[in-house]
Amino acid sequence: MRALSPPQVLLFGGVLAAALVVALFPFFPRQLQVDEGDVISRDIRSPRDQTFVSELLTQQARDDAAQAVPDVLVFDPNVSSDQLATFGANAALVSQVREADDLDAAAKRARLLSVLSRSGADTALSMADARWERVAREAEQALDATLGQSIAPDGAQAARDALLGQVSLDLSSEEADLVVDLVRRLVVPTLVVDDAATLAARDAARQSVEPVRQSIARGQLLVEAGQRIDATTIEVLDRVGLLTPRVQWRDVAAVVVMATIVAVVLASYLWIFPVAALGSLPRVLLLAVIVAVPVLIARIYFSLVLPDDSRRFLAYFLPLAAVPMLVASLLEARLALVIGLLQAALMMFSVVSLPDVALVEAIEPIDVGRVFIVYGLGTMAGVLAVHQAERPNQYALAGVLSGVAALAALFAYWLLDPERRAFDLVWMASAASVAGLSSGLLTAGGFSAVASLLGVTTRVQLMELSQLNAPLLRRLQDEAPGTFHHSIIVANLAERAAYLAGADALLVRVGCYYHDLGKVVQPAFYIENQLGGVNPHDGMDPRASARIIAQHVRAGLELARRHNLPRRVQDFIPEHHGTRLISYFYRLASQQDPNTEQSLFRYPGPRPQTRETAIVMLADSTEAVVRSSEDRSLERIDQLVEEVLAERVAEGELEECDLTLRDLRTIAESFKRTLRGVYHPRIAYPEPTEREQRALIGRFRPGRRLAPTPPPPFPEAPARPRRSQPSA
Repeated sequence: MRALSPPQVLLFGGVLAAALVVALFPFFPRQLQVDEGDVISRDIRSPRDQTFVSELLTQQARDDAAQAVPDVLVFDPNVSSDQLATFGANAALVSQVREADDLDAAAKRARLLSVLSRSGADTALSMADARWERVAREAEQALDATLGQSIAPDGAQAARDALLGQVSLDLSSEEADLVVDLVRRLVVPTLVVDDAATLAARDAARQSVEPVRQSIARGQLLVEAGQRIDATTIEVLDRVGLLTPRVQWRDVAAVVVMATIVAVVLASYLWIFPVAALGSLPRVLLLAVIVAVPVLIARIYFSLVLPDDSRRFLAYFLPLAAVPMLVASLLEARLALVIGLLQAALMMFSVVSLPDVALVEAIEPIDVGRVFIVYGLGTMAGVLAVHQAERPNQYALAGVLSGVAALAALFAYWLLDPERRAFDLVWMASAASVAGLSSGLLTAGGFSAVASLLGVTTRVQLMELSQLNAPLLRRLQDEAPGTFHHSIIVANLAERAAYLAGADALLVRVGCYYHDLGKVVQPAFYIENQLGGVNPHDGMDPRASARIIAQHVRAGLELARRHNLPRRVQDFIPEHHGTRLISYFYRLASQQDPNTEQSLFRYPGPRPQTRETAIVMLADSTEAVVRSSEDRSLERIDQLVEEVLAERVAEGELEECDLTLRDLRTIAESFKRTLRGVYHPRIAYPEPTEREQRALIGRFRPGRRLAPTPPPPFPEAPARPRRSQPSA
């Protein structure tokens, strides 16, 4: 068993750690879906300690400070002149109406109502001209004096009320009221707002307000059930990471640490307990991807179904046992158990690290220990049931057992729940059934695909291919019986040697069955199929004969690919010949032309790349040499075995495989022992006497019914002596 090199183990660990970081990284954080005005049906608490500047509260405080600043007022001299001009126009109108002879009293009164009250109009029309002029002068003086003062926008009414106090005492009460009536409407604020100064003052007030900081403690109640969400609450929910979850450096560090731990554990396992089928870097890197992909899928799945309490049982619907079950059926059960437990631990970590699973206390978080126990037990049951599976129905049975184990774990937790509900049993049974059966189906469905990706030839495949009634072997037996018989003998010879040398004996046997598959295309061109008939090579050019002989390698590969033989079985077809010389026809060609190139008479190769194909090369050559030898004495058999192995070593055909000298010695001894049994000396049976021949012929006369010859009676065995008496 070849272990991975230290650089390969380190690279595997690095790739696995990187893949797990990607799988566990919170790319899809789930956010709380709330809008302003919504009414929350449950309490929401803070997931973490958080101190932040509240933009809303700070803006509100600054607006309050700005609104507290009064308007900046300045005296406007244009107000007095404008209002005095208006007064002059009004006084002129009154004088004109008073002097209008073409108007009656009612018409005059109507004209004056635009500037005077009804009583003021009556007074103005009834008084003498001298008194009117006195009233007009008094009104103008009162207006000028009033508008010369600073009148604020809210002080105009007070200024109007003070007009009567400014009227001369020489006027009668009616005349004084007329003065007030003429001026009252024209008294307006003389102080106006300075917009620029006011804005500057309010900006200064805003700047003087410090930012409002809020401190939120972990577990602090943010929203009470039944509360309506406002803008301030939305800001708080966002800042604590419930609306737009942010990736914290601590989250990233935790993911990296967890991924590194899992990668180190699995890489250490492969270093300490090497798996033969993972002896190449591409395969272990593919294993890293196979381990990480389910974690990524589970991570996304959990983020969708959790932490809603009404859907908590959906967390157990994942067919997580599928990957360990595949590993058990394709590679090794111990490795599958390690991978399954590590994946269950990663599932537990995923639940813990989800942004809002264990953070919103009102939503009952899923028990992370339950995740590990349920998935861990389900995986272990599936692995133990599937690691020796040879038929498709065994995968389904393994899935059922995995589901039963998961259901048992869920039921145990249900019994411990003080608030258990009977309907939960339906969800538990559904989750366990879906997870278990889908794991079995995925294992059965993905078995061939994953085996092909890993380049693993499974024992199930080899057992099927080793059946002598397999289609290709049946064709070989029918169309090339000599080749088929030769393959059976080579298989018997090579299988025992492979077993003793620590190679895959079953793979070697299957490889022997199919190594000469291409000879079914033109079977008569191979000596073992001619059965004493005409040899088609007689009279042919040696080069053409060599091409036909070498063609069986290409034809065999085409047949193997057409019938989807595993790659490791296909390798036996070209590698059992390697790049050896087709020596018989090369010698014939050399006799005709001494300058004949050897390259025209060599098999295309490649040389044996594995111990198994090398053993088949040695067995094939050894069996052919011994069978063609006239001297098959024990000494000669031993000599031929040694010569064949030495010749292959000298030719360099074994340089690219990992057979050691000790392996070669073991193989040689196995070949010798097997061939001695095949070609052992036999007893020469005597010819029947003339009397025996006549008796035999007489028994088979036509029309005579054969009667079975009774077997001779067994001689009576001598009585066994008693132990107490000495034997005679």
